[in-house]
Amino acid sequence: MDKNQVANLLEEIAVLLTLKDGSSVFEIRAYENAARALGSLEGDIGKLVQEGKLKGTPGLGPTIIKRIEEAVQTEHIAFYDELVANTPQIKLDMRRIPGVGPKRINMIYQQLNVTTLAELEQACKDDRVAHLPGFGKKTQDKILQGLSFLSQHADRYLYDVAEVEAERIREALASQPGVVRLQVAGSLRRRRETVKDIDMVLSVDDQASSDVRRAIMDFFTSQPSVKAITGKGETKSSVVLNSGIAMDLRLVGDSQFPYTLHHFTGSREHHIPLRRRALSMNMTINDYGLFKVENGKETLIPCQNETDIYHALQMDYVEPELREDMGEIEAAARHALPKLVQESDLRGVLHAHSTWSDGQNSIRDMAEACIARGYSYLGMSDHSRAAAYAGGLSPDDLKRQGEEIDKLNEEYAGRFHILKGSECDILRDGSLDFPDEVLASLDFVVASIHSNFNLSQEEQTQRMLRAIANPYVDIIGHATGRILLGRPGYPLDLDQVIDAAAQHGTCIEINAHPSRLDLDWRYVRKARDKGIKIPVDPDAHALAGIDDMRYGIGIARKGWLRTEDVLNTLDFEALRAFFHVRRSKK
Repeated sequence: MDKNQVANLLEEIAVLLTLKDGSSVFEIRAYENAARALGSLEGDIGKLVQEGKLKGTPGLGPTIIKRIEEAVQTEHIAFYDELVANTPQIKLDMRRIPGVGPKRINMIYQQLNVTTLAELEQACKDDRVAHLPGFGKKTQDKILQGLSFLSQHADRYLYDVAEVEAERIREALASQPGVVRLQVAGSLRRRRETVKDIDMVLSVDDQASSDVRRAIMDFFTSQPSVKAITGKGETKSSVVLNSGIAMDLRLVGDSQFPYTLHHFTGSREHHIPLRRRALSMNMTINDYGLFKVENGKETLIPCQNETDIYHALQMDYVEPELREDMGEIEAAARHALPKLVQESDLRGVLHAHSTWSDGQNSIRDMAEACIARGYSYLGMSDHSRAAAYAGGLSPDDLKRQGEEIDKLNEEYAGRFHILKGSECDILRDGSLDFPDEVLASLDFVVASIHSNFNLSQEEQTQRMLRAIANPYVDIIGHATGRILLGRPGYPLDLDQVIDAAAQHGTCIEINAHPSRLDLDWRYVRKARDKGIKIPVDPDAHALAGIDDMRYGIGIARKGWLRTEDVLNTLDFEALRAFFHVRRSKK
């Protein structure tokens, strides 16, 4: 387990203790504090445990250190497993409803005696939830909306959760005798923001014996993370992992590998027009091969990899992220696909938080973490005063923070640069939380909505348009406010928003946090085509959050972004000039 996973487990323990009758508030807070403390530590958690360096860390007592060591060494915490086992399933299920916290879960459970989400839904329809102390009709309606949202997104998992599970299995399989090639496929390979299951394709020598194939399948189905086996054979085995994600492993001879990988990477929407193209050229394509059809006879066209498949169809190679039937087949046939941005193209980090607001680390620590990752600048954007729940800064706080940044920049003497910024709240009427003279004193401003999500689409859109028109708003942060698998975004006419951003030269970020990935990739290309610069921002609240940039790059690639489309591929001088020029024009 990595540090984030262990910290998440500690947070989960705190929540489960809250759901448990008779839990000590001090014990709950201890686990909450420990999760925060662990998230702020720099370095590999395995190494820290091995070297005994957790002892003495503020917020980590002896019992919790033992739990952390257990998680690192065994990939689980027995105390967490015990809490899950002893928590009524309906309480666990209610946790998935957007906006329903532990206190309300306990109230519903104690007062209504519901045992399933279906019973809770009926209780809402019978108007019984509205009459609970502290609830009311609005809360009841929100619960009904949340239940509908859950139904729409049932059995889906965040990209980062599925990726960790897949990589654990992939690493284990890669070490097995007889494995020639091994690749994750499916929606995970296409970098979809959520996935339903995991597909993996493995090849062995064409002449490999049944014993080799069976040994690989035995090894796969006996992995520690496998909870249940739902199918097992020499060419395909299916399991359910402890996380609940279903996973298929397909085993083929190496000569078949490119075709099978391509087929199971998908998407179905990509394959349908691709097959039509193949048929127009007297070919057929499936998971067994690409075949030339002459006089009713099929002849295999040998392909060493997926590039050969596309070339045989007189197309450029289509990157997995683009395989969604969004014009990529026509572009590949015209040799007009873009060269997609890569993580290595990024030069710096924008939209990050420190202990000045709700971040877990100091500005210096965040800067040093960026330097360690090869970045040359960091744009600090702590919350503004309206975000009091997140320790939002007053104008005086912002000025004092700027003085700290000046001192750090003097110390770095040009080898690294910190930009003064703010994640400034967009208020209900579309005005900004700081006056223009304060915003003008900053190097850049990220403007975001954090409140009043329930406005009508017209009101919410006008609110956003007014913010975009502000001359000191450089970047719109997490444009729709969605939390993947948690809550839908607020109602917004994104076409109007994109048009306005293009008109005013305002950037719209891809918020790289795996729970957001907002702007949605389906709109990213629209923004690109309007000439909007799109930064990939981690919205980092801790050192580890900086690494979320990689998830944002996945969405950038799905949105057809090239290096020149992404704002923070600019070097520091070019970035500073960009902000200066766009503000000067206004």
